[in-house]
Amino acid sequence: MTQIKTLTMYLPQFHRTSDNDAWWGEGFTEWTAVRAAKSLFEGHMQPRVPLNKYYYNLLEKETMQKQAEWMHQYGVDGQCFYHYYFENGRMTLEKPAENLLKWTDVDMPFCFCWANTTWARTWSNIGGNTWADEFEKKDAKENVNGVLLSQKYGRESEWKKHFDYLIPFFKDDRYIKVENHPIFMITWVDAIPCLRQMVEYWKVLAAKEGIPDIYFIGMGVNYNVPSVDAILIGGPQSFWNLGKPTEGIFRPQYEDIWQQTLAVEPIKGCKTFIGGFTDYDDTGRRGRHGGIVTEGFTVEKFYEGMKKLYKKNILLGNEYVFINAWNEWGEGMYLEPDEHFRFSLLDAMKRAKIEAISEFEESKVKENIAVIDKEVGYQKRSFVKTVNCFNYWMTLRERGKHIINYFIQYEITEIAVYGYGTLGKHLVQELDNSDISIKYIIDKNVRLNHLKYDFKMPDQNLPHVDAIIVTPVDEFDNIYDILKNYTNDKIISLLEITSELM
Repeated sequence: MTQIKTLTMYLPQFHRTSDNDAWWGEGFTEWTAVRAAKSLFEGHMQPRVPLNKYYYNLLEKETMQKQAEWMHQYGVDGQCFYHYYFENGRMTLEKPAENLLKWTDVDMPFCFCWANTTWARTWSNIGGNTWADEFEKKDAKENVNGVLLSQKYGRESEWKKHFDYLIPFFKDDRYIKVENHPIFMITWVDAIPCLRQMVEYWKVLAAKEGIPDIYFIGMGVNYNVPSVDAILIGGPQSFWNLGKPTEGIFRPQYEDIWQQTLAVEPIKGCKTFIGGFTDYDDTGRRGRHGGIVTEGFTVEKFYEGMKKLYKKNILLGNEYVFINAWNEWGEGMYLEPDEHFRFSLLDAMKRAKIEAISEFEESKVKENIAVIDKEVGYQKRSFVKTVNCFNYWMTLRERGKHIINYFIQYEITEIAVYGYGTLGKHLVQELDNSDISIKYIIDKNVRLNHLKYDFKMPDQNLPHVDAIIVTPVDEFDNIYDILKNYTNDKIISLLEITSELM
């Protein structure tokens, strides 16, 4: 018989923290935004009220026990906890997962989804997750850039510290695994310049811990990303641009987002999970200016979308269907019971799965669904990383910072530069006459050898250096694969250097 499991995204924001107190006001939790939401136009269903006004606290064991009971009753097989891990191992909202690890009698299978985004104020020029615009303290400027928690990745020592934190979770019997490989999801997988090296390093550490491998699922892209095992694509965030702003609120049609989701084709050469969603309304957090509300939601439409989604994932041979979300109350995106819908969303999801499996067994026919707009979604753009790298570099110069600081921080004194194109020339110029020694330049165009530096071809054995700096950053993965055949030295993208210094 056909088998497929249901995993839902899980927000651990329903408890008081010192961070929330400092940034959004004394006693702030997700419930603060939920309670304060207002109806902003005719037919706008706000505020959302949990069933029996159950404004729970995730630090109480009883809460997770009740959630686990609902999961088993309605066929939710696991929760994907958002994992907030920042520069130098700084964490926030980590206590619910840590408590679950201790509460071994709470039958809640789980995995982690690393929400790898900087947290910043709305006025920040850095960008990132602004979280709760309506509750922002206008006079609170903890950092001149408006950054609350900076998302940087470091190198081996930082990677090991992060992995060591994850080990007890990965080894827990309830942690969700694919063929005994713990699942680790990353929301913005292509935003990690050192992803390739970090994944390889984690796999080595995992083997030492008796963990055969880690199953990485990337998000935020709809193209193949080397070093991850699968990509998850799904609404609603992938397809906001199907809507238009009305009086400051972006209002895409619910059915349009589902149609675009169901029309997604698997990525060539990469396992592709297609994810669904319940509803969406983040005006409780964002207010009228910048808020998003999906229009036309009904439980029946959710049921129909989920039924087709289960069939699509079964046809793709996927083990899981991911749903956004279990408890994103501040975004109006939840399966948990409320005063209006009660348990009808959970019931609709359960019926959709049962009927999809039954009907699939009978027909096993692919349903063709038309794409509304081919340009909507996470498209791969040429030279995006190059542009980002140059932007970071110029921003650093404006702040009086220099790339040499990175090499000093990681005790790198001798380097090779891969690529003598635009970025490569600027890098050589910046490091010329500094304490960083450029031993040679790697470039296919050996006729450029009119400089004082030695030139090497990329397909020959390369003399030892502390690190090889790759300047064609959009081609880093391909270059990395080539260089690994000829050197054991560190291989670092220039994008990683500039982003880490920001």
